Amino acid sequence: MESTKDRDRLNSHNPSLDKWLRFLIIAVLVIGILFRFANLDRKFYWIDETYTSLRVSGYTEAEIIKQISYQKITSPADLQKYQQINSEKTLSDTLNSLATEDPQHPPLYYVLARYWAQWFGSSVAAMRSLAALISLLVFPAIYWLAWELFESSAVAWMAIAIFAISPYHILFAQEARQYSLWTVTTILSSAALLRAMRSEQPQNAVALVLSWALYAGTATLGLYTHLLFVCVAAAHAIYVAVIANWRDVKTFISYYAAALIALIGFMPSLVNTVENFNQVRSTTVWAEQTNYLRLVSRWVGSITIAFFDIGIDGTANATQLALLIPVAIMILALVGYALYFLYRQTPKRVWLIVFLLIATTALFLAVPDIIKGGRRSANPRYLVPCYVGIQLAVAYLLSAKISNNLEKLKQQKLWRTVIVAVFSAGIISGGVSSQADFWWNKGSGWLRALEVAATVNQASNPLIISDTNIAYLMPLSYHLQPKVKLLIEPRCYTSCYKNRELAKKKPQPPPIPGGFSELFLYRPSSTLRSAIQQQNYQIDPADPNVELNLWKITKK
Repeated sequence: MESTKDRDRLNSHNPSLDKWLRFLIIAVLVIGILFRFANLDRKFYWIDETYTSLRVSGYTEAEIIKQISYQKITSPADLQKYQQINSEKTLSDTLNSLATEDPQHPPLYYVLARYWAQWFGSSVAAMRSLAALISLLVFPAIYWLAWELFESSAVAWMAIAIFAISPYHILFAQEARQYSLWTVTTILSSAALLRAMRSEQPQNAVALVLSWALYAGTATLGLYTHLLFVCVAAAHAIYVAVIANWRDVKTFISYYAAALIALIGFMPSLVNTVENFNQVRSTTVWAEQTNYLRLVSRWVGSITIAFFDIGIDGTANATQLALLIPVAIMILALVGYALYFLYRQTPKRVWLIVFLLIATTALFLAVPDIIKGGRRSANPRYLVPCYVGIQLAVAYLLSAKISNNLEKLKQQKLWRTVIVAVFSAGIISGGVSSQADFWWNKGSGWLRALEVAATVNQASNPLIISDTNIAYLMPLSYHLQPKVKLLIEPRCYTSCYKNRELAKKKPQPPPIPGGFSELFLYRPSSTLRSAIQQQNYQIDPADPNVELNLWKITKK
């Protein structure tokens, strides 16, 4: 394990916090917490979040399609019925909805969200508040992990500040998905592993068993949170193999016993995922299309948003890029130097776990992307362990660089400026994001749904006719006024793979009803467009921006 020389080498760089920095970190922590709960219901409730509500409610997509048809005019509230807790559905229905239509999503977060919705309701703010609350657990968790690694309260507090004000963590703390829980379980399981492996102080048998039981428990929670936690588990397995150096049989036996317990506990969910692997592929095919230049630019952007994010995505104009590129270069330099500094200044037991957390997930996603031209590795929400590792490295660098025994006074002033800049970048990012109605993580295409809702809501008594995927209708329903009515025959999104009856269903286009001031056609199939035109109606773009996929129907 760790030698006395390695311990001395690490402790020589453990700084203490100056009073000004203590005050700054506390202020940043408070601001970060406020950002997590500010305007929770403001941003667009997009497709992923509406599917969270659908699973939590216990309904399936197939049920919606069977119950809503052209034969009945519905309202936005009718669609939202399927995303709200009611007495018709139980927890077993939630589990069944996941198992049959979303086998790639383990159930832990959805079970927690169902109980949360039972207590606090199914509104957008209520559904997102669970993720925001869970994100607060990151602070004690990252303190523990930083202490296990560096045995320094200064580094631990610096890590808390970086995680608190990080635009990435704030953004996903406000999304009704499992990413904040995945962050917590990644950090806790890593800290539990390091704690169990510590051998400097003698432990009795009971304490040792409890330590490894804690690791088994946190690893199981991680596996039940997100499938990509397997990358974290792989990082842990490699770490034990390298650090134990194949000689510490006791550690090997303890680790693999704990890992086996976690795997056995996860087996029911794993079996269901394997049995439905083809369905998993069918619902993630969107992640298999991009070019290499865009992939690299997205990698750079993914690193940048760990510290600075003002909502600039792949559609940025020249002015925005002129701002973003210098900032991105500075952040890349900071991260690169932090990793180098960590490697040079800490023993293997410290830098290796950080590097592995980054590398296992990044390589697992990036290698297939490079070979097949995919873009999974460019999606920040899949890179949680990478952010944990990167931000830990930066926390250590900033803490070490302001220690009195490491740098000269002028250099300390420079690094104090860097600390202020990092915190300021996070505060600016959080401030801009908290006031926005839409952000890049929702997918730029969904911005048009807001424009569609705005156009339709202007009509006095509008009707929307559509046969598009239910996935496009559920998010839209949250932004339509009650006066808007819908005549829809939604196609399936996740349920068609297994439900051949729905996949082959060919609904008959409806006759156009009267009594409405304006008729709109939203994302119609060619069959629906043709049928409406045959009824002596004219179809014209409802807005000059035809990319809205919204059309106006008028009698010829």
